[in-house]
Amino acid sequence: MKKISNLQPSGQSDIPLKWDTRQRLALIEATVLWEGRITSSILMQQFGISRGQASKDFSLYHQLAEDNLRYDLNQKAYVASESFTPCFMRGTADEYLRLLEAGNYLGQSVVLPITPTDIGGEILRPPQRSLDFQVVRFVHQAIREKRQLNITYQAMNSEPSALTLEPHSLIFNGFRWHIRAYSETHQAYRDFVLARFLSAQLKSEKAVNFAEQDIEWQTFETLIIAPHPDLSATQQALIADDFGMENASLALTVRRALRPYYLRMLYLDGRPEIPQVHPIVWLNRADFEPESHRL
Repeated sequence: MKKISNLQPSGQSDIPLKWDTRQRLALIEATVLWEGRITSSILMQQFGISRGQASKDFSLYHQLAEDNLRYDLNQKAYVASESFTPCFMRGTADEYLRLLEAGNYLGQSVVLPITPTDIGGEILRPPQRSLDFQVVRFVHQAIREKRQLNITYQAMNSEPSALTLEPHSLIFNGFRWHIRAYSETHQAYRDFVLARFLSAQLKSEKAVNFAEQDIEWQTFETLIIAPHPDLSATQQALIADDFGMENASLALTVRRALRPYYLRMLYLDGRPEIPQVHPIVWLNRADFEPESHRL
């Protein structure tokens, strides 16, 4: 059985560098990794820097990862060496696809550590939820500054209510954004869908309940998935290969607070009936008590 965590590190290099320098070095690395070559012109065009600055960046990258690049005189470009090992990127297929997704969605409005690609692609997204910019702004500020937030919230089965929250994390479950917060009103940590915030107002009072005290957030659980037993042996082997399973199973480490969303994303929150439609099963379902997740 293979074991993985859905919590990935943000990068391999912990070298103290300025943000703009790190971005340029990451672009050098990602471009060589995925495009096979990079020139000073690419760096100059993407960041609006001089040729002299680009040369300094290549020299710095060579100092930090001296075996990664070599200069090809025929191509007049830097190419990856045979011993190339990512230093600023993870170098995984998932990372590359996520960068392409971000570039496709955000365009040139942000700097990404990858050069624009001519590879065509379409990204399917769920319909956008109605999110008030000011609400999101206040939520962000409350989390960053550890402050209380007054909101008017529209739950599914009740009238709008006034709540005082102390949010500590933003979560995207694949379909919508919500926050994890301590509710002064409920005296408990709960999840609140951002699209259901009718209003929000930042308070001057500092929060006193944080992620460290959120037991469900700090507790990690292991979910074991496997191919549906009603599939043929060939089909089970195909599903196991699709999900990178070893010995026909895969262990996923998730926060207890996020388990319902993770199961829903994998279509495991119900009982699988048609194996061709739901080809994986949750092996250790019996280890978990049925729970309702408050929204």
